[in-house]
Amino acid sequence: MLHRRTKRAAIGFLLLGAVCAAVLSGTARFVEAQREKRRSEVERKELVPPPPVPVAVESRPLERRRKFTADIRPWMLAQVPAEVAGRVERVFVEAGTPVKAGDPLVGLDTTRIGIAVDSAEVRSAEAERLLQEAGRLRQVNAISATAYEAAAAEARLAKSALDEARDTLARHTVRAPFDGTVNARFVDVGDAVNVNQPAVEVVDLEKLRVGLLVSDTDLPAFKVGAKVPLQLASGHAGPFEPVVAFVGRSADPETRLFAVEAVLDNIQAGLPGGLQGFVEADVELFPEGPVVPAAAVRIAGADAVVLKETPDGPSPVKIRVGPEIDGMFPVLGGLRAGDRVFIQ
Repeated sequence: MLHRRTKRAAIGFLLLGAVCAAVLSGTARFVEAQREKRRSEVERKELVPPPPVPVAVESRPLERRRKFTADIRPWMLAQVPAEVAGRVERVFVEAGTPVKAGDPLVGLDTTRIGIAVDSAEVRSAEAERLLQEAGRLRQVNAISATAYEAAAAEARLAKSALDEARDTLARHTVRAPFDGTVNARFVDVGDAVNVNQPAVEVVDLEKLRVGLLVSDTDLPAFKVGAKVPLQLASGHAGPFEPVVAFVGRSADPETRLFAVEAVLDNIQAGLPGGLQGFVEADVELFPEGPVVPAAAVRIAGADAVVLKETPDGPSPVKIRVGPEIDGMFPVLGGLRAGDRVFIQ
């Protein structure tokens, strides 16, 4: 009898322990679930973006600057050729020699042409003497008018032959075509040269030509007479300010670009030709006016929309804008400086 009571008591304790364990386990799960719920709520609150903050519409000018590659060339450059064939007898200049227009550069042998000039001078002088004699005879009707005209024609032909010989003699000296500096010479004494063979290269660097190629949309930024800032890739001190002298009226058929040329006074700078650089220009300029951040504008087709702050809250408003420049839109209509819009 005692054994049965003990057995039932043990079973009861076991059941009570199981119930307590189940209750404790359920309580722990409930507490953990509540803790997880609170953690999730905190995380959701952290993920909710902060309410939008309006920004004020500013008023200021906007400009877009672009860089254009510039090719810097001498104002004038000529590879001066020999005008006649011959052998070089004398070289008057070296590279770096300053020259004036007409200065001799290279002299060719003049032996044969000198003889031809002497002969032409003798024939011209004789023809002129005969013409004068015919004039005296004509005055006393000793010869006919036809004979006198024949003598005059002979004198003219002889004079023309003399002028041609003298001109050929003069062309045996290669001369500078303009004021400048000898950049290179291509012949030495004793060389045989042909007609149109380059003998000396002369450059004029008192001014430089600054050449640009510009698209049609950027062409309005370049006005004849306007100064443009020039920076040189070689690191010469600058900037320089060449003046626009020419704007192309027709685009290159292959590149569809327009030629623009500016002139740089080079007397003080003393720059060489053939340098490379770039020119900066304002290709789009919007004067003082309202501007908004690009992040506040939503483009929908041809429309631009902003959320404007009103007493009733954010309100969508259509506006007109120009092209985006450095993260800002110039406002052409629909907003005024001081209005407040929301970043979208």
